[in-house]
Amino acid sequence: MSVLVIGEALLDVFDGKRRPGGSPMSVAVGLARLGLTTVLHTCLGNDDTGQLVAEHVRASGVHITPESWTSRPTSVAEIQLDSAGNATYRFDITWDLAPITATSADFRAVHIGSIGGVMHPGASVADTILDSRRPSTMLSYDLNIRPAIMGSRDSIRERAESLIARTDIVKASDEDIAWLYPSLPAERVLERWLALGARLAVLTRGAQGARAVNAKAAVDVTAPPANIRDTIGAGDSFMSGLLAALDDLGVLNVAGRDSLPTLSDQCLRDILDFAVRCASVTVTREGADPPLRADVA
Repeated sequence: MSVLVIGEALLDVFDGKRRPGGSPMSVAVGLARLGLTTVLHTCLGNDDTGQLVAEHVRASGVHITPESWTSRPTSVAEIQLDSAGNATYRFDITWDLAPITATSADFRAVHIGSIGGVMHPGASVADTILDSRRPSTMLSYDLNIRPAIMGSRDSIRERAESLIARTDIVKASDEDIAWLYPSLPAERVLERWLALGARLAVLTRGAQGARAVNAKAAVDVTAPPANIRDTIGAGDSFMSGLLAALDDLGVLNVAGRDSLPTLSDQCLRDILDFAVRCASVTVTREGADPPLRADVA
């Protein structure tokens, strides 16, 4: 059984280069490189750009749903890097997701992220997919906020909390939380998300590491030192590492849903440690280039 990833796949343009990108696409590639059978449900145009993105994800072993292909042009993100390698984005994107015909039995986990979870009309289709698969699959959500394209703070918060109430695992960066909840400490926000229905809430802090909270424990880990080239795709590599580590524990499935609130401190620490090591490899590379297991080991 495979993991289904729902969300945008597009072309990143930066420093005069063109590379496949999109947060959910990068999560799908990261999962496949870590050994999980992965399916991507997205929007790709029948153009040269779409073929370039498709070749990239297929090269890592990711399967693309037939419904992902559209008559619209493939989306593009223009990226600017600051002196520390941090990225800002400008998007030309259409998110008109098609329904998926695969049955629930085909998947043991479904992940959704970023623009694909927020932008309409595709977000409504994503809701239908999530709701239909909740009885039989583990669900995860990565906020990966893009304020310039997602809308107002209040509308994004309302939408994000609707998704958090549907899903078992939620992950966000400290920047996501600071923008979305400017008056609340990050730790309070994680507690809020658990109260909404998430069973595991995870916060990334870049070079400062990460924090995971469930009903039983709250654990922090530090990030290993790294020579940062840029931060593109680091959060996505963390997300794929987090899901892969849960899979290694045997809980990335509907049967494991009830285990998430009671994972021990040591389990959470091991999961976070693997995820931050995945991200620490990616920041040493140009663009969204998640690691293989051998790279992390």
